Amino acid sequence: QAGPVRLAVYDVLGRRVALLVDTRQAAGTYRTAFDATALPPGLYIARLTTPSGTVTRPLVRTAQDGP
Repeated sequence: QAGPVRLAVYDVLGRRVALLVDTRQAAGTYRTAFDATALPPGLYIARLTTPSGTVTRPLVRTAQDGP
């Protein structure tokens, strides 16, 4: 169903580190790119909130050596 959609990423302390989507959207399938290169390695939580409910998923940012 159409309605407000919010997709945010939080660190393990609950601080929001990115707000990727915060708008009203029609029902459907969407993709969103997330560039996490500015974040330090660690565990993060993605939270998607829609009129149908809230879904959370863990994200892991790993260290990357070299260029």
